[in-house]
Amino acid sequence: MIRAKKRFGQNFLIDQQIIKKILDLININETESILEIGPGLGALTIPLLNKLKHINVVEIDTDMVEYLSKKIPSSKITIHQEDILNVEDTLFSDYSLIIGNLPYYISTPILLKLAKIKNNNAGLFFMLQKEVAERVSAQPSTKMYGRLSSMLQYFFNVELLFDIPAESFNPQPKITSSFVKFTRKNIKDLNALNDDNYEKIIKLAFQHKRKTLKNNFKGILDDSDFSILGIDPKVRAETLSIDNFINIENYLDQRKLSF
Repeated sequence: MIRAKKRFGQNFLIDQQIIKKILDLININETESILEIGPGLGALTIPLLNKLKHINVVEIDTDMVEYLSKKIPSSKITIHQEDILNVEDTLFSDYSLIIGNLPYYISTPILLKLAKIKNNNAGLFFMLQKEVAERVSAQPSTKMYGRLSSMLQYFFNVELLFDIPAESFNPQPKITSSFVKFTRKNIKDLNALNDDNYEKIIKLAFQHKRKTLKNNFKGILDDSDFSILGIDPKVRAETLSIDNFINIENYLDQRKLSF
């Protein structure tokens, strides 16, 4: 029996009801091109192949690669044995759907990596730590809203679909998980003049979360700038919408203000 490895953050999905619920929600057809991140022992991979002709997976663990290679005919699966964070962006451009049970310790960098690949229009369905799921789907002026929310919601519409209890996995994690859907926004709706600068704006705004915008943008924006933007400088970043952040970026970009 293959044991889960802590260094890879492995928790294998074993709950057949949850697996069925996921498959029903994804609702794939055989013509779709799917990439699975971290297939592990194939809890989703194998039932997916009942509906698909072929699947691509990215798996870092040699033992899992060997197991899947023996379990699934090579004509049905292409296995990329790599660290997902080191995979070239071009790999992601050919898929209509990307799914996975993301290791909790690297879920945020994976999501940010995928967000920035603009020529990838795949729908994303991921199992995430519930706290991360709440953060990525949080709305302004709520406790969980922050840098990750405003970064990912610039690129995606995010839906927290349902929670998954710890006992659905082996070994059982100490936390609840959630199944989350990310739908990429149309590129014409990404209205920041410079996406890299948008990210810088987010970092600045949330650099000291308990401080006001006036403090976090000190030396960059003054009261008159905030007045033009229609934003109260005394509020905190967590109260701003994605459009507010876009307006700040565009204002700084158009006036060539350094930050």
